[in-house]
Amino acid sequence: MEKICAGIVTFNPDIERLKENVCAICIQVPAVIIFDNGSSNFVDIQEHIAVFNNVILIHSNENIGIAAALNRLMQWGFDNKYDWMLSLDQDSVCDASYVNKMKQYLDVEPLLGIVAPVIVDRNVGVVGHNPNKEYCHVNTCITSGAFSKIEYWKQIGEYDESMFIDSVDFEYCYRMRKNGYGVIQVKDIHLLHELGNSVKRRFLFWKIDVTGHSAFRKYYIARNNVYYPKKHHLWIRFIRGNYRNLKMIVIVLLYEDNKKEKIRSILSGWKNAY
Repeated sequence: MEKICAGIVTFNPDIERLKENVCAICIQVPAVIIFDNGSSNFVDIQEHIAVFNNVILIHSNENIGIAAALNRLMQWGFDNKYDWMLSLDQDSVCDASYVNKMKQYLDVEPLLGIVAPVIVDRNVGVVGHNPNKEYCHVNTCITSGAFSKIEYWKQIGEYDESMFIDSVDFEYCYRMRKNGYGVIQVKDIHLLHELGNSVKRRFLFWKIDVTGHSAFRKYYIARNNVYYPKKHHLWIRFIRGNYRNLKMIVIVLLYEDNKKEKIRSILSGWKNAY
C-alpha cells in the first residue's frame, strides 16, 4: 500500500478554516505536516493545532515563498520514507473520503508523478482542466489537492524556489512531464478551493476573472508568466505570457483598486523576467 502524508502551507490563515481543513484530512492520513510561512498569527496556529496528535508544525520566521515551503514539506516526506504527499492550501477542505477515492488512481498507470482532482473555486466555478473521461493526462494542474510522488520530486530537481509563489505548480508539472512522468486529473473527484477573491465580470462579449490579487502577488504573476516559459524555451507560451501581462494591466485599469501600485508591480515583475 502506498504511504501517503499530507502537507499544508500556511500564511496568515483564517484559523477556523484551517481547523476545518486539518480536521478533515488528519483522520485520512498517518501524518499532516504544516509549514508556516512567517504568519503574524503563528501563536494562534500553534494553539489550535496542538490538539491534533498526528499534526507536525514547522515554522519559518519569514515568508520564504510557496516553492521553498513545498520543498520543506516534500523533504520531510522523503526523510520519513513516504511515497506520496497530498498538498493542500490552508483553505482547501477535503471531503471525508477524499484520500480513499484518490488512492485508486495513484497506480492506474506506471510512472505517474502527479494525480490531481478537478478544482472548483468557491466564487468562479471550475478552474483549469475539466476532463471528459474518467481521468486524462494534462499539461498542468494546481498544487492544492494534488498527490505528488516524492521520489520523482527528488529526481527532477524539486520546486523552483526562485519563482517564490505564482506558476510554481505549472513549472513543476512541465518538468515532471519532461522527465517522463505522467500528470493526470481525475474527472469525478472535486476539491473546493479559493483563488483569492475572484469574481467574474463582463467585458463586451466576454466574461473575465478578476482576481483582486495584491500588488505583491501581481509582481510574481507578471514575472513568472514570462520567466517560466523563457527558462524552458517554450516560445509560444512565452508570447502568451506577455499577452497575459498586458491583459492583467487592462483588468487592473478597468476593475481593481490600487491601480497605480499594482501596475507598477506588474511592470517591475515583467521587466525582471528578462
